[in-house]
Amino acid sequence: MVVIEKVNKKLGNKLRKLRIDDGKTQKELANLLGISVSSIGMYEIGFRVPSDRVKKQYSIYFRKAVDEIFF
Repeated sequence: MVVIEKVNKKLGNKLRKLRIDDGKTQKELANLLGISVSSIGMYEIGFRVPSDRVKKQYSIYFRKAVDEIFF
């Protein structure tokens, strides 16, 4: 359980950095990806992991391979 929490937190930090480096608020990114602001927040603090569909949306928006972002 602790390992999973660390992995999720690391991923969350990575997603947050991508968003901030792009100059977007959580609300702006949520609107662009078609998901809720609360989902963005939960991904960024490591409480949830995006679905495959949302991973693909991140990939398209940030112009990076899914594996580059999520693995």
